[in-house]
Amino acid sequence: MKGVIAACSVSGDAACTDKELKAALGQWLQTPPRRIDRMILQALLCTAPLKAKVHKRCGLYLASRHPDRATMGALLDAVCVHQRQPKPFEFVNSVSNAAGFHIAAQLGLDGPNLFIGAGTRVWPQLQALAALDLADGLIDQALLAVINENGSFQAQAVLLDGATHARDFDELSAGTEVLRLQMQGG
Repeated sequence: MKGVIAACSVSGDAACTDKELKAALGQWLQTPPRRIDRMILQALLCTAPLKAKVHKRCGLYLASRHPDRATMGALLDAVCVHQRQPKPFEFVNSVSNAAGFHIAAQLGLDGPNLFIGAGTRVWPQLQALAALDLADGLIDQALLAVINENGSFQAQAVLLDGATHARDFDELSAGTEVLRLQMQGG
């Protein structure tokens, strides 16, 4: 049967530090990447637990409302306010697809890697994009992930091997055992 293979949901409060996120990531990745921002950490946290089930011919479809706010704030402050060149860390991580790069590298993905800005109904959009690549035989699996941060955060990922039609993460992952992680700061 084709459809959802695995799913993961990670949520946390605003007090959860990047150091705590990276420490939690250590249980799934032997050597987590260095010099990554909060959004990339969250994206890796929801996708790394699925690593054992991911095939090499897997496409990645990632969405977020916006890049990491702290990184973008530092970049804009340096360039616009202080008229300085941005630091390499700020510049590279300000490109939203940096998260996709790190996920693909850590999970060994060879398929397409796409980042889109998330609207309120992003799950159907990600499924539609993945369905096209699955139907064309470009990939065997699709890894869909959505990162939402507004003080607290929620990062969700679903691994598919066929077309699906769901409105949101809960509907998409219904009937699948979902790994749920809750991060508490402090």
